[in-house]
Formats: sequence, C-alpha cells, structure tokens
Amino acid sequence: MDILMIRGGFAASRNERALSEVVGFVLILGIITAAFSLYLVYGVPAQGRENEILHMNDIKDQFVSYKLSLDSLFNNNKVGTAVSNSFTLGTSGGYTQGSNSIIPILSPVSSSGVIAINQRGIETLAISSQSLIFTPNKTPIAFTPNNPPPLGNPSPPSNLTAYIDTLSPVTLSDISVPFGLDLKSIQSDGTNWEMFVNLTPRLTHYKYIQYSFDNNGKYTSQTVVEGDTYNRTDLTITVFKEGSKTLDQYILYSNIQNSPGNYSVNIMDDAYGLKSTIGVMNLTVTANNMSSPLAARCGGAIAYQYQNTPFTSSPISLGSLEYRAKNNYWIPQTYYYQMGGVFLAQRDGNITWKLPPEISFSNDSAHKIVTVNINALTLDNRSSGMVGGNSPVQVKTTLNSITPLPFATVAQGTGNTRWIRIGVNTTDDKAREMWKNYFNYTAMAAGIPNTQVGISSTESYIVINGPDTDPNGAYDINVIASNATYMPSVQGIGGIVQ
Repeated sequence: MDILMIRGGFAASRNERALSEVVGFVLILGIITAAFSLYLVYGVPAQGRENEILHMNDIKDQFVSYKLSLDSLFNNNKVGTAVSNSFTLGTSGGYTQGSNSIIPILSPVSSSGVIAINQRGIETLAISSQSLIFTPNKTPIAFTPNNPPPLGNPSPPSNLTAYIDTLSPVTLSDISVPFGLDLKSIQSDGTNWEMFVNLTPRLTHYKYIQYSFDNNGKYTSQTVVEGDTYNRTDLTITVFKEGSKTLDQYILYSNIQNSPGNYSVNIMDDAYGLKSTIGVMNLTVTANNMSSPLAARCGGAIAYQYQNTPFTSSPISLGSLEYRAKNNYWIPQTYYYQMGGVFLAQRDGNITWKLPPEISFSNDSAHKIVTVNINALTLDNRSSGMVGGNSPVQVKTTLNSITPLPFATVAQGTGNTRWIRIGVNTTDDKAREMWKNYFNYTAMAAGIPNTQVGISSTESYIVINGPDTDPNGAYDINVIASNATYMPSVQGIGGIVQ
C-alpha cells in the first residue's frame, strides 16, 4: 500500500507539470492577441490618420500649384498655351505603413478620392455699375477701334481776321484784330470791368482704345490713343466784373473761319451785364496776339468713346476643379479651385478660403479713389469630367481667351465708376456665407468706405459707393476687370473616368 501511494503521488506531480505548460502557452497567446488587438485598434488607425493628414496637405499644395500655373498663363497672356498638373487621389503606396506593412491586416486601409470638373452646379459672377463704358457704336466721333480718325492739325488758320465794331458809346471801327480784342475800363469810383473779344479755336479731343488681334482673330493687346484735332473757330466774349468772371467764352458767331467779314459786338447788350457800369470814360483797347498756349484757349466738348451708362454684365459661369476625399481615418475634406482661389469645405459644411479669389479692393485716400480689381478666371462650363480611385491623375488646362470688361481706362488717381455691385450666385448655402464673409473681410481690410454686404436669395453681394455716396456724384471708383476662360480636362491612371 505504501509503495502504491508513493507512485500515485509521482503521477499526480507529472500531470500538474504538463498542465502548467499548457496554461503558460495559453497566457502567452493571450498576451500576443491582446497586443495585436491593441495595435489594430490604436496603432493602425493612428498610422492611417497620419497618412491621410499628410495626403490632404499634399492635396492642398497641389491645388496651390494648380492656381499658380493658371495665374502664370493669365499674367503672361499665354492664350492657347496649356499646363499639366498631377493630383494624387489616395494614400495607396504613397506613405510609410510601418514595420509590419508586410502583413496586410496590420497596415491602414488606403484612402481614395474623386477629382471632378464643373460638378458643383451652376455658380455665376454678376457685375453691375454706373460707369464710363467703352461703347464704340455710340461714340460722338464716327470711327471704330481699328479705324481711327485722321489726326487733324490742332492749330487754327493763321491768317484769320475779323473786323469788330463795338457799337458802344466809344465806337471802334475798322480795327484789324488778328486773334482778339481786349476792352478794359476802370471807373472813377474804382469799379472795373473787362471784356475779352476773341477768336476762339475749338478742338475736339479724342480718346479711344485700339485693339490688336493675331491672325486667328484672337485678342492680343490694346493701346490707348488720344489727341486733339481742330474743328472750327468761334467769335466769343469773356466778361469779368470786379475781378469775377461772369461770362466765359460766350459764342457770338460760330464757324467764322468759313465766313470772313465784319462782326458787331454791342458791349451795351443787357445779356453781358455791363450796361449799368459803362460810361464815357477812359477805354483801353489791346490787340491780343494769341501768345498764350493754344490749350489755354481751346474749347468744345470732349468726345470720348466712353459713355456714362449703367452697365450690367451677362452672368459669368465660374466653374470649378474639385477634389473630394474619401478618408477612412481622418475627417472627409473637399478642396476646390474657383476664380483664382483655393477653398476648403469641411465635414461640418463650413467653407473657408485657403487662397483668396481674384477680387480685390484698395483705397487711395490721398486721391479719394477706390480701386476694384476683378479677374474672373473661369473654367469653361462645356468641360466636365470625374475620376475616382487612389491613383494619380493628370489635369491639363488650356487658356482659351482673355477679354477685358469694357470699363474706361483712366489715369492713376482718377476713377471710371460711380458705384458698383458684385454678386456671386450659388445654390450652396455654405458657399454663399463664405462669399459674403470674403466680401466683408476684404473691404474692411482695405478700408473701403460706404459698402453694403449681404445675401439676397441665392446671391452674395457687395455694393461699393466710394467716398462720394451720391449715386450720380463723382467717378471715385476705378474698376479694372477682365474675364479669362480656361478649358480643363482630366485623365485618370488606373482610376474610374465618368
């Protein structure tokens, strides 16, 4: 019995040792499984999140590069020239997956994305104003931009002579006056008056834009041409009383260069306001030899090709190039290019600008002039496309045309507009709010006075009245605007083209 009990004890001890090895192995497997699970739950998402953040930063840089490429075409007037830009749709193969990347389950799932052309719906820009507008068909001078008038001699005839009889208490007869007569009187009581009787040449000042086109009829450049041409000569009077001008180049006889002869000037005419002050007194008569510069004596209306008229542009379709991220670990984001700006739309729906669109304002307080620059850089709405996946894609964009909007070209420190309204129409509620904020921020940052910003129906708008709030007042806004149209196309490499 004793021996059997001892042997049984030995058997129990061996079984316990075998069981402990199994338990230890199971515990080791549990620790490995726990570590594996922790890595799957925390490590893989963290690695995926980092990859997608880096990828979205790359997408932002790629959109910045796209904007700079299109700006370069516009600024250098490279009509007909194309540029190509690459966009990486997803994180596949583009980022480090960690030391365990040889085991697929330990690697983050690759993200993907969609690049789309003109898929945001119809979004348009509208401009209305009271401005000096280039209207070649309504100009007072009968010529077209590429058929300028003959540049006439701005000097009047040198041999023109008029014989003047004043018919006043002091009669002056048969006085040859080549260019003018100056009558002066100083009364004994100190009152004084002065009348200038002049041959006044009339000049027409012309100013127009001459456009240049290439052999294909596309706009290449423009040149502002201006000058004076002689029109006619009038016999005029200018009257001063007590040092104040009461009449200025009042026309007595017009076109006298075609009708030489004798002309009468009755200085006692009630219309001149001298009858009550003229008496028999010392009268000084001076022949004026027209020694002063011609410009000081020329008159007549200025005939510009620019007409003061209400202006409303046709709605300009903006278009867009858009990237929509399909992230697995990081918040979905959408970048898009529109009108020279780069915008970011977040999952919460808010839209912000990373680079501002090509609408800017500046304020010249010294000259009291507000400058509005509008470069409507638009993507042709006839182009559309969509590529999805996680491979790189190529976007090729051609500058089709650059068309200046018909605002008058004016000298620095002057304006061509009394008021202007700029509006962006979009069905995207968040985009409307973003445009409203952009108009408001940009105007405030530039110190633009007398602005109104708001939303009307589906349009965000800004109205600028300039320093002079009267809508019929001064031209205190200088609008410089043009519309450039690009034609984009997208080609996928292993993606899905729709």
